Parts: sequence; structure tokens; C-alpha cells
Amino acid sequence: MLIEIIATTIEDAILIEQSGADRIELVSALSEGGITPSYSLIESVVNKVKIPVNVMIRPHSQSFCYSNDDLSIMKNDLKVVRSLGANGVVLGVLNDRNEVDLKSVEELLEESSNLEVTFHRAVDRAEDPIEAIKVLSRYKEIKTVLTSGGMGELTDRLNNIKGMKEVCGHLELLVGSGLNRENISTIHSTVNTGHYHFGTSVRKNSSPIEGIDQEELKKLVELMKEEGSG
Repeated sequence: MLIEIIATTIEDAILIEQSGADRIELVSALSEGGITPSYSLIESVVNKVKIPVNVMIRPHSQSFCYSNDDLSIMKNDLKVVRSLGANGVVLGVLNDRNEVDLKSVEELLEESSNLEVTFHRAVDRAEDPIEAIKVLSRYKEIKTVLTSGGMGELTDRLNNIKGMKEVCGHLELLVGSGLNRENISTIHSTVNTGHYHFGTSVRKNSSPIEGIDQEELKKLVELMKEEGSG
């Protein structure tokens, strides 16, 4: 069982580690779905905690289609993140037909050596998320895909995740979006990917602009560790 929690501050990161979670996804602007955090924040978090820190590489929240200038910024961010000692990066690119942008992904992967790569929830915006997983599974450099199973009703999305599992090959499916302490047992028993990602549900008042609710996060981690050992 792997539990990944979003952090937006160094205080978040410390509480996440203290609560027993396994990995941090570090972002800024959580209310916009997350964009690349500052270099100083990345450096501070990496040096402060011992659990792995994966950094969002996303220059803006306008879309998942990026210009050549955007890609240049992302490539430079990858170099800096690697130099700061982060465990990995979280990225994703689609084309204007809502397909995985293979050329851009390959360019970014060339700059991602020695970094663990997660393809983020851009996959859920793909025209066919299951086909997108098939495409991503061709790249050994990508270890994980963060997904909610596409868009729409939860039942449909969980069925999509089951379909993704059948074609994901070496990819780990990290299930996220809308997960909380009340529904995670049901979701885990349905999809059983063993990798789960939490954001606002473990923050005070479930707000993207408030900090981690350590008591809620500890309860969640305890529950999930029990699920994992059961």
C-alpha cells in the first residue's frame, strides 16, 4: 500500500511525514490543480523530510497543451528539480485532439534521467483514457500514472480503472481525486491498485488553501495500513 499526499508548504511536508504517509507530491496553486512550486520550496522540502518528494512540472493551469516556450520552461524545471535532489517529477502533455502528445512526452523524458516519472491526471482528460494508458505503457521511463479513471460518475470511473489495469503493463496506477477516509475502503476493494493519492480531503475544512489536518491524515493512514495488511 502506497499513500501519497499533496503538500504546498514545508509545514505540510513535515506533517505528512510525521503522519506516516509514504510520499509527497509537491505543488503550488492547489486550487488550480497544481503547478510547479518555487525552487526554494523544493530545496527546503527535499532537505527537511526523508520520505520521497515528487515535484509537479506544470508551467500553468490553462490546459495540458503546451507551446514550445512552455516545453522549454518544463525542461529547465526538470534539470533544476534533479539538481535539488527530488525523488521524481509529475508531468503530462496532451495534443489538441486530447491524445497523449508523444513528441512532447519524449522530449521531457529525455530530461528526466534519474528521476521517477509520474504522468499526471492529464490522462483523465484524454479522449480515451484506456488507450492513453496503453500508449504510456510503451515508455519504461514512466513508472506511474495518476488517474481518477477519466471524467464522469464514480462508478464509470472505477470501471475505467479496472480497464486500465488490464493494459497498464509495468505502470503503477496511482488512484486520486475525490478519495477520502469514508470512501477509500470501498474504492480499494473495487480497484485494488494499492497506490492512492489524496489532496483536499486531508486539509483543514477540505480547502485547497488551508494546511494539512494532521489528525485526519493520521486516521486515514492508520485505516489504509490496516487495509494493506488485511
